[in-house]
Amino acid sequence: MHYSQQNENSIDLVLFLNGLPVATVELKTDFTQSIGDAIDQYRFDRHPKPKGQAAEPLLSFPSGALVHFAVSNREVQMTTRLNSTDTVFLPFNQGDHGAAGNPLNPHGGHRTAYLWEQVWERQSWLEILGRYLVTQKDDKKQIKSVIFPRYHQLDATRKLQAAVLTEGPGGKYLIQHSAGSGKTNSIAWPAHFLADLHDAQHNKLFDTVLVVSDRNVIDTQL
Repeated sequence: MHYSQQNENSIDLVLFLNGLPVATVELKTDFTQSIGDAIDQYRFDRHPKPKGQAAEPLLSFPSGALVHFAVSNREVQMTTRLNSTDTVFLPFNQGDHGAAGNPLNPHGGHRTAYLWEQVWERQSWLEILGRYLVTQKDDKKQIKSVIFPRYHQLDATRKLQAAVLTEGPGGKYLIQHSAGSGKTNSIAWPAHFLADLHDAQHNKLFDTVLVVSDRNVIDTQL
């Protein structure tokens, strides 16, 4: 999609919802380029405000697309804010049996097929945009960041809800996260979702959700 009135730059794929662009995607094939090339393309060639030119509406924060994906046959990374060379991308991978990246596709397709088959699937995508996205604001009530769930957070919270709906209340579950992988948000999302969880007969499963923490920083973040 050609997105600029200043040049002929184009982005491989843009996802729209009711005519509004909500995600951009740069696609690379490992036969010729790596995911690093997609990331570099965003950092060096996709400036939200090119020097001496007007801002690019699609790429500007926070009024443009909500999330930007760099995708190859093997890996996915994403960011919610393009900031030229200072842009920070986070992995959006499944993990490969305890290691980084993604496992072989059991159906013989691309390792990253889960992105369009599961995450971008219509109902999944609408739930992410409607229930998972969180904006953080500064003291002046201006949006300073957008939180988009990483794959392991999305996977864990959805599996937890599915298990509770299948097994009923009273179970014990362990969600394991490494340092810096977003534990606080992985606590907050299930707390909200379980508080609003209903069974097939539209009965609430829980009257109250308690979050117990021994870290002051988590209390503040929550």
